[in-house]
Amino acid sequence: MTVEWAVALILGLATLLAWVRLWLWHSRAAATGQAASVRLALLMLLQPVVSVLLYCALFPPMMNGGATSLRIATAGTSRLAVAADGAPLILLPEAPAIGGGEAAPDLATALRRHPGVTAIHVLGDGLGPRDVDAARQVSVRFDPPPLRAGIVDLAPPPGVAAGGRFMVGGTLAGLDNATIELIDPAGRLTDSGAADRDGHFRLAGTVRAAGAVRFTLRVRKDKRLIEQADVPVWVTESARPKLLILAGAPGPEVKYLRRWASDAGFDVTTQMSAGGGIALGDAPVALDAAGLRRFDVAIVDDRAWAGMRGPLIAAVRGGLGLVLRAGGAIDGATRSQWQALGFGLSGPGGLMPLALPKAAEEAVARTRHGIGSDDAPVDMALPEDIAPDVSRLGLTPGDDGAVPLLEDAGGATLGAWRAIGLGRVALFTGIDSYALTLTGRRDLYGDWWQALLTAVARPAPSSQIVPGIAWADERMALCDIGSDAVVETADGVWTKLVPVAGCGGFWPAKAGWHRLRVKEDIRPFHVQARDALPAMRAARDRQAMAMLSATSRDAPTMAIATGSSGSAWPFWVGWLAASALLWWLERSRIGRHAALHPVRQ
Repeated sequence: MTVEWAVALILGLATLLAWVRLWLWHSRAAATGQAASVRLALLMLLQPVVSVLLYCALFPPMMNGGATSLRIATAGTSRLAVAADGAPLILLPEAPAIGGGEAAPDLATALRRHPGVTAIHVLGDGLGPRDVDAARQVSVRFDPPPLRAGIVDLAPPPGVAAGGRFMVGGTLAGLDNATIELIDPAGRLTDSGAADRDGHFRLAGTVRAAGAVRFTLRVRKDKRLIEQADVPVWVTESARPKLLILAGAPGPEVKYLRRWASDAGFDVTTQMSAGGGIALGDAPVALDAAGLRRFDVAIVDDRAWAGMRGPLIAAVRGGLGLVLRAGGAIDGATRSQWQALGFGLSGPGGLMPLALPKAAEEAVARTRHGIGSDDAPVDMALPEDIAPDVSRLGLTPGDDGAVPLLEDAGGATLGAWRAIGLGRVALFTGIDSYALTLTGRRDLYGDWWQALLTAVARPAPSSQIVPGIAWADERMALCDIGSDAVVETADGVWTKLVPVAGCGGFWPAKAGWHRLRVKEDIRPFHVQARDALPAMRAARDRQAMAMLSATSRDAPTMAIATGSSGSAWPFWVGWLAASALLWWLERSRIGRHAALHPVRQ
């Protein structure tokens, strides 16, 4: 039972008791001739009047005047839109200037100005995050416009280690045969490509030093720039991962692996067997449980695997990352042991040619290979016309529990990984991959081994970037914070957040890198310019409006229950006047007859 019903029931019972009291008084007074029917009728009539006025004063009735629907103009609304069918036109801040419209800072303010509204018709691209919550109070009608041509989705990398390689993906709409380019902070072309038939694309880039950097994504069609957007990349300052390379014999693969891993930011330790109990490489380390626990990832060939299988599997179960590679065709025992790890090695066996992907364009290759020097110019590292002699095992590492990681140009799986205990094991079937570095395909060589090691290496703690895309002058929610959370803006100003249920609202005023500081934890995030990625912003609002329209069936009932009520003071004045009249009438002599006394003889 609601409070309104409880008060109405109490007032009704009070009125009924008053009627009973008046009726009993009238019955007794009628016997002496003092009662008058007019007086009784007035008193009984005033009782419900006083009760009704008191109820209306406590719970004023809803206002019935004004419009019941509004037309809301958002970004992308036609300037030809005017108020129609008696529905006022509300102009939100992002809407264009339209004659005859009523400007409002947000939807909540517009609904307060028009308390009788139960439905809204949203025009343009749709409501943004600022107004979605207020729209849940009413019934929403939204006719989505066609998708704008441009970037409708962008997925920057969550974070990448210094010297590592990252991927950025996205989706285009309405741009067939468009070219997408990724430009590094120095203005050099890093990667380029075209979207597939569904509009999806993926580009790769490489970072050098730790810190916050911005790449640029450009969309061109017929050599004309269609759209440009910032791609924020946070380069973490994590410690150098410890890499152990074990080989059953010296060889060029180990040599080039060590050189590449050192340049990529790994702390490398190499152990090679020369036969007869002679070990080559770095200072010997204990290859037992305690010794292997010092490393984050290990690369082991098939010869070293045979003598270290037990300790390596135990170390993987404790969290070590392991990459298994073959130095040539493997025997049946090694194949069975690798299958026992969960890799279903299917195929004829032996060695097979490996289909290399097409080399990148010269401009892209120059960017990936770095600036160069007089001793080692970039031209020496550019791809040659002769393809390197790289082969692969005639076995495909695949199973229900294995995750494919690398493929050659022909679609054959070159690498896959699976979890074992707390660690991961990857299997790489490429043979003599070092030949890529001798013929200008050093970028491909780095991509393969970076992907393998990143997939299985023991994770290292590092600062995490705040996910998602944010725009200047638009509210964003920062969650998992405490009362000491502050934000350092792009211009160095500190802003304290007030958390509610672990989240705080923040309105960035400028584009650029920001830092959320929670105690000792720093979480960077990037804010796009207000006019950046307009197609993506419109697609986001369009999707939010579609979800809001689908869940607004009960909105009219909610609006009636929670709408604005009328003024209460006229009912208080009426109740006071009626109560005073009732009090005066009960104490006056009006309607009372003098008592009849017998005449004495």
